[in-house]
Amino acid sequence: MKKFAIFAMVAALCFSMAMVAGCSKQKVAGPGELSAEEQARLAAERERRLREARLAEEQARGGEQTMREIFENQDVHFDYDRYDLSAEAKQILNDKAQFLSQHPEVTVIVEGHCDERGSNSYNMALGEKRARACEQYLMAMGVASDRLEVVSYGEERPLVPGNTEEAYAANRRGHFVIK
Repeated sequence: MKKFAIFAMVAALCFSMAMVAGCSKQKVAGPGELSAEEQARLAAERERRLREARLAEEQARGGEQTMREIFENQDVHFDYDRYDLSAEAKQILNDKAQFLSQHPEVTVIVEGHCDERGSNSYNMALGEKRARACEQYLMAMGVASDRLEVVSYGEERPLVPGNTEEAYAANRRGHFVIK
């Protein structure tokens, strides 16, 4: 019986020490302090917000890149031997003027192109008139002249090679390059 009492006391002492040791590892939050679980939840929330902010920034950059690509790849087309702007051309130039008003740091080269019909000197002059028509329209829409540069390539840089009416129509254009 005495052995049992000593064994019970040792067992109770060991159990008490184990409880104290086990409880000492888990910190209990005091008043005004965050528990470990709350701190982990807040850290996860901070990480989620950072990921969302990075994603939004990447999407904005991607959208910006897409807008620049559209700006450069959408040409203004002209009828044969003409340099006046159609209603469709004016709508495209309105979009370009809006892009330029939103991006005052951007400067643009306005290129004038022609199909291969006509002499070289005639096409160079016609290409310049086409580029100037685009430039003048953009300036009328509020784009500063020092942000626009005009270049004529005449028939030297066809977009579509060949001597079909479709190729000619594709090559009679004003093209825009962001510097």
